[in-house]
Amino acid sequence: MRSADTIIESNAIFNGVSDKLINGFVAIKDDHIQYVGEKEFLDLYKGPNTKVIQAQDKLVMPGFNDAHVHMYMSALYASPLVNVSFEDKSAAECVAGLKKMEDRIPKDEWLIGAGWYYTLWDDPTMPTKADIDAVYPDRPVAMVSADCHTFWVNTKGLEKLGITKDSVAPEGGSYNKDEDGELTGIIEDTAASALQPKIYDFDNETVEEFYNSYMAEMNKLGITSICDVSMMAIPGLDFIRDDVYEKMQKDNKVSVRVNMFPTLRKDLNRPLELRDKFQGNMVRCQGVKQFFDGVSSTHTAYLKDDYSDAWFKGDHGHPSMPVEKMEELVLWAYKNDLSPRVHAIGDQSIHNLINFFEEAQEKYGDKPYLHPTIEHLENFQKEDIARLGKLRVIPSVQPPHLMVDPNGIEKDLGQERIQYMWPFRMMLDAGSTLAFGTDSPVVEINPFYGIYNAVTRQSAFTKEPKGGWIPKERISLFEALRAYTYGSACAASRESEYGTLAPNKLADLVILDKNLFKEDNDAILDTKVDLTMLGGKIVYKK
Repeated sequence: MRSADTIIESNAIFNGVSDKLINGFVAIKDDHIQYVGEKEFLDLYKGPNTKVIQAQDKLVMPGFNDAHVHMYMSALYASPLVNVSFEDKSAAECVAGLKKMEDRIPKDEWLIGAGWYYTLWDDPTMPTKADIDAVYPDRPVAMVSADCHTFWVNTKGLEKLGITKDSVAPEGGSYNKDEDGELTGIIEDTAASALQPKIYDFDNETVEEFYNSYMAEMNKLGITSICDVSMMAIPGLDFIRDDVYEKMQKDNKVSVRVNMFPTLRKDLNRPLELRDKFQGNMVRCQGVKQFFDGVSSTHTAYLKDDYSDAWFKGDHGHPSMPVEKMEELVLWAYKNDLSPRVHAIGDQSIHNLINFFEEAQEKYGDKPYLHPTIEHLENFQKEDIARLGKLRVIPSVQPPHLMVDPNGIEKDLGQERIQYMWPFRMMLDAGSTLAFGTDSPVVEINPFYGIYNAVTRQSAFTKEPKGGWIPKERISLFEALRAYTYGSACAASRESEYGTLAPNKLADLVILDKNLFKEDNDAILDTKVDLTMLGGKIVYKK
């Protein structure tokens, strides 16, 4: 037997599968794991040149895999080019935050802000262009909402974009107008998505710089893999920057495994070309992404019945494309051996998608290498929870979302329906494989916040509500960590390569600064990563 290059000893090893920790060691040779188990076999793997890392009582576990990231926007938001704040309580505060940027951005270029969420403001009224015009009447300003579905721009911004009151928005989007037919400066859904390339227009060198920086931050948080999923359904605007990844890979600068999910369209040339081009274990493309509805806060998530606080009769949201077209796309992805992933928040869009996945399996047979995945899945029709598990459809969920605005959700959907909001416990009990992520930059990339949210159903920032929101849906720490490691590897169709600590798996792992299983839940939020290893190489060390 060949001696290991590295051995990590610990009294607390979570292998990503078991509900019991291992008191033992992990042996690593080259970029793969040789052995994980009890210490009685240690001498078989330890040679004269083996490096031994003593983790002692610290938790050793697989690296975190974020199942839902928008890499371009996340890295941009973390750069000095955008002012991000999720805590502003008024339109005026949002605009005031731009002041620290105004001198370093040329006056004819965009001042960009992000993170506003008007329903949480002191006066929960949708802002208008006038709020920005009062401070910036002569330079273009764009503010993107916390959920990334809405732009709020000023008059100069509308002029730069070439939008007038006679402009026609793309299907599934809107240029909002007031009662006099004048533009308000609010641009929603696909209309906002279509404008992002005009606003977020940076050269490749700049993009590569903020990608490098953001990957380093992910490594610091123990993240070893991401799914970079399409930002929008508009052709050519998925913001999956394969050109940047290719350059970074050539320069050996990719420090997280990237799984690209470009837009699912009838024309599959792009994903098929990416699948053929990226065959290594660092950057890969094995699936596609689409959108089937909007979000609950703007009543664009597609429900079976009207919203509880309906704005008009028949206010139950709408699909973002004809139902039969989505059915056609799902079947097309299956036929071409691409795992389909679809944004669906409302209970009716989820219901329809499960029908389509079932139809695809019946038509094309069992394809275990495909992992149909629904993104977000916030609101369920009760019977559909069991169907997810039966059909092996992966629920890709973002635990921090449930704590963004629970009061707003209760108002939108009512007490009866919120019992089936983000039903983590029910989904696991029905046999589903949960995959956790963040939807970064919608929420922070930090995985410990999501773990805390899932285990407590409380806010990571306020620790409210006491006892948890819909507490029956809390899950255990083992289950939450599994969703962030093995489950997310499944969503990436990479579970045979990583996501657990086992022989022949890639040596992607982290050492935390404590054993979370010996701490109370609050300690999750204070957790730091001591070491992150990717393919047997240390990419971060505290």
